[in-house]
Amino acid sequence: MLKSIDPYERTVENLRNLEKPAGKLYLLAFGKSSLKMSMAIRDNFEIERGIVVTNEDVDQLDEHNIEYIKGGHPFPNQKSVESAKRAIEMIEEAREDDLVIVAISGGGSALFEYPKVDLKTLKNITKSLMNSGASIEELNLVRKSLSFIKGGKLPNFTRAHMISFIMSDVVGDDLGIIASGPTFSQDVQPEKVFEIFEKYGIEISRSIRAAIANNKEKPKRKKVKHVIVASNRDACMAAKEFVQSKGYKTLYLGSAIQGESREVAKALGGMYKEIEGGHTDFRPPIAVISGGETTVTVNGNGKGGRNQEMCLSMVPIVAKKHVVFLSFGTDGIDGNSSAAGAIVDGTSLERAKSMDMNYQKFLNENDSFHFFEKLGDLIVTGPTGTNVMDVHVALIS
Repeated sequence: MLKSIDPYERTVENLRNLEKPAGKLYLLAFGKSSLKMSMAIRDNFEIERGIVVTNEDVDQLDEHNIEYIKGGHPFPNQKSVESAKRAIEMIEEAREDDLVIVAISGGGSALFEYPKVDLKTLKNITKSLMNSGASIEELNLVRKSLSFIKGGKLPNFTRAHMISFIMSDVVGDDLGIIASGPTFSQDVQPEKVFEIFEKYGIEISRSIRAAIANNKEKPKRKKVKHVIVASNRDACMAAKEFVQSKGYKTLYLGSAIQGESREVAKALGGMYKEIEGGHTDFRPPIAVISGGETTVTVNGNGKGGRNQEMCLSMVPIVAKKHVVFLSFGTDGIDGNSSAAGAIVDGTSLERAKSMDMNYQKFLNENDSFHFFEKLGDLIVTGPTGTNVMDVHVALIS
């Protein structure tokens, strides 16, 4: 499945129609897929100068004209800020007949940042929103309001032409949300941002309010071409083809699954039970595939992520049913854990009881990682170098 969303291959495919600029070519890449995307561009075009920002170790990477930087994730760090300032310096030197290729992927909001507020403040705001269950749309709207480059403001710093190649990690492939839309011109209304803080009960200072209200760096609506090179649907279609090759009929629910992980588990799990019981038009054996990105409201001090929490919530729903369910992040990293996701089936509840584990206690602590670690049902891949949200697969027999 990961081959279908390989950043290198998908970027190469989409570079075929790109004409060489009259002038020089500059490269700016940031996000979890930036290394592979940048290598695809470097291997096909002569790069005058480039900056690549990633969450991977880059100590051994050294090219005379391309600078590799490891930024912070899931929260920006000083390297994230330094990379943005270096990138601005680079694209400011580009001329009208030059071209800046921007390779954008999930994680770019944290890895590449030039904030209006100090990093500690930005981290606290981001963490509070994440732990409150804010959607990615809400989180990135706040990020855009507190940044000099997000929300379509990056092109303000160059005279050159610009094209963005994008690995989509958001529902609907919304260009304004992916990595907080640094090259996609958009208006950010301060009152909408203030409503988000009020919704989640987050207090902000007068200085932060002033930073949000200050719109001097508003996008100049410079025309930038955007190309989606891969999305969650590509991953789901690859999963569909795989299970079909194993003899399963398939049902694809789309790539727009959103909401609180626990509530999504109830909705999906209820459907799986109905199918397993023969109460729908879909007859087992069948594989039900979907994608998207859920959220988690954190109340405990455990370890895990949205995929593992969904699986943990699914434990009592599929108990004693002929259902195997798995959910995983295509980037290989789920929440604050080292796992990509987990697997649950009709025996998970009984196996947990035999080990004196109460699934509800683990759920209350948001500790899905340790629950599935003890069961031996974690999905561990390590960082995959790609990111197109999450994939859920239920095998029903």
